[in-house]
Amino acid sequence: MITEHQEIARCQVAEQLRQAEQRALRKQDRADREAAYGVNAPRRELAGVLRRLADRLEPQPRHRRTGLSVVR
Repeated sequence: MITEHQEIARCQVAEQLRQAEQRALRKQDRADREAAYGVNAPRRELAGVLRRLADRLEPQPRHRRTGLSVVR
């Protein structure tokens, strides 16, 4: 017979596994859609153009932060 503490731990582990499986499925679905439609290719190209433009406008290179904003 398992204790209440063990039962709670078992339920928590089961929930964590369920959430990990859901994340993996969403990630796989997203990767499949991107591969089928080439979603990231235009974004990567645009990001490169914007970085080159920002480098021309700002003579001293600065650390590029992650995020959506291109304003420095």
